[in-house]
Amino acid sequence: MARYRLTVCLPGGARDRLEEAIAEAMEPFRIEGPRPYSDDLWIWDHWRITGGAEGCGHRIRPGHEADPRIVHAQPYPDGSREPSRPGWCAGGPRGLLVVGDARKRAVRLAGTVWDGWQDLLREHPLGRPWEEYRPARPPGVGTDVHTERWRAAHAAYLAQTPAAAFREWAAGLSLDPADEEFRFALLDAADPRRWLGERSREEFVAREAARATGPGNLLTLDGWWWEEGSRPVHGACDDPATCPHTPPSAPGPLGTTAHLAGLPDETLLVSVRCHV
Repeated sequence: MARYRLTVCLPGGARDRLEEAIAEAMEPFRIEGPRPYSDDLWIWDHWRITGGAEGCGHRIRPGHEADPRIVHAQPYPDGSREPSRPGWCAGGPRGLLVVGDARKRAVRLAGTVWDGWQDLLREHPLGRPWEEYRPARPPGVGTDVHTERWRAAHAAYLAQTPAAAFREWAAGLSLDPADEEFRFALLDAADPRRWLGERSREEFVAREAARATGPGNLLTLDGWWWEEGSRPVHGACDDPATCPHTPPSAPGPLGTTAHLAGLPDETLLVSVRCHV
């Protein structure tokens, strides 16, 4: 079991009964809930509204920080609350929130990284693969000796161009201050041949943007539990394999972000932390 972040989408009119509305929307996916046993439908056993204090909920559009419709963390049983970080909250009407800003920036930077690698490939030979460097361990060779040989071989492999040229390019890449948070996640690649060379641009951007920003998990207005990168499951159907409903589409690496951006301004987006 683990903690899990989810954005629950609700009609704007649910603001006055927020916790009750979230509970109703999530009920079809409760472990030992109303559906027959299913690994797809039995997902959570308890949840809580949160996110502003950790900086992983939603950003507030500048100028709307004091709007009474903004949602902050649910109180603990003793009545205490987690104060949100400045500019952050647990949710509110979509029109008051900055939807998907971090994911959009990560997607843009990941595309720049992939394109930079392709540019270097046009200037430098690809070099030999690691399999041609990796030393075998003959019988009788001790672990320490083999480890030293492995390290030396790996250093020689990484010293090839364009891997060395990529690391130099990455170190010198100038980023906007807002994108510096992604430098380590998207640019610290000792072995770009494997990291970048084994995926298409679309695959690389989708994977690395999600890794840098965290998954965009949603419970949609029409009852789909949608984990980005996975097939959505519908709370109204017992068997996902025979569900007749049309799931939400996932247009590229901004799948769930694009879905949120297309919702009406009054739609409530609430960050929930579940135990799954």
